[in-house]
Amino acid sequence: MAAGSAILFARGGGDGYTLSQLASLSSPINSRTIGILEMLDGLASFDGISLIFLGIMVLIATPIVRVLLLVIQFMDERNKLYLALSAIVLMNMLIAILVLPSIVR
Repeated sequence: MAAGSAILFARGGGDGYTLSQLASLSSPINSRTIGILEMLDGLASFDGISLIFLGIMVLIATPIVRVLLLVIQFMDERNKLYLALSAIVLMNMLIAILVLPSIVR
């Protein structure tokens, strides 16, 4: 994310937007305007906004992957209590990321 910010400042903007447009309270850039395919295209052209978006995706995915690995570990150990707790935490995280945004709109 720091590299993406540095690229934004060095280029004076990114993805066709100026720094003042990106910094405004009514910025046209958010997670609804940049999808995964747009991010990949931006990464190919070394766009700062795409690098920042990739960093945010990695930060969101890190705890999900960790809890998923815990579920697998507890299944392997046959630890039913911690498996159930980890599965509940994983379901809560996935619901919060995948379901709640469509309800809140």
